[in-house]
Amino acid sequence: MKWARKQTGFTIVELLIVIVVIAILAAITVVAYNGVQNQARQSIREADMTTYYKAILAAREAKGGLTLRTITGSNYSAGNCAGSGNPKDLPKTDACWVRYYDNLDKIGAAAGIDLSGLRDGDADGNPYVLDENEGETCGNDIMYYYTANGVRTEGRIIPRLRAC
Repeated sequence: MKWARKQTGFTIVELLIVIVVIAILAAITVVAYNGVQNQARQSIREADMTTYYKAILAAREAKGGLTLRTITGSNYSAGNCAGSGNPKDLPKTDACWVRYYDNLDKIGAAAGIDLSGLRDGDADGNPYVLDENEGETCGNDIMYYYTANGVRTEGRIIPRLRAC
């Protein structure tokens, strides 16, 4: 009597189903991972802006209520980055970055706070820029940040001084 040989293994259809399921799971994982990365970048950005914001308030208080433009010596630091393209692509010697570093140094010195952790910019490598227009009809100072693709976005409004 001849024994029938039993075939073992997977059929092509079974293998294709497994491959499709793995591909779907991989796609879901990649999408979820990108969302988590973006949330982490935004959390870092918000923490950095809070640090910078508190340093600005402390500097104004320490200097007896001086306006931010008096502390930084500029009415519109953000103007150094306007029209320059994406700031993260600019050399660190560009006026955009030089003004950013100068602002960090002046605000940090006035507040007595070390802002060196902000020197590399945000999580995408862009500087936080200021519009120090307070004192011009008592407008608000505004802190801006840049998105990963270089779009300037209003990040935080710095409250007016009491005198306004």
